[in-house]
Amino acid sequence: MSLENYNFDGFVINLYVDEQGDWLAHFQEIPTISAFGDTPQEALEELKIAWELVKEDYQENNREIPLASRRPKILN
Repeated sequence: MSLENYNFDGFVINLYVDEQGDWLAHFQEIPTISAFGDTPQEALEELKIAWELVKEDYQENNREIPLASRRPKILN
């Protein structure tokens, strides 16, 4: 699984499994944007949909979409 398939606009994504075995994904900087699924991929797909809906809501209400904090890239 690679996060390169997802565009989260530079935000850090936390992905973990809960006590019931569900996978949860959320933005570290905006924890109120979250999603879950039976697999890590499903949780990320749902988070991708949630993020698009959040951005759409910001645009419809003439609010500025939050930006991820800048951090240096790690080079291999």
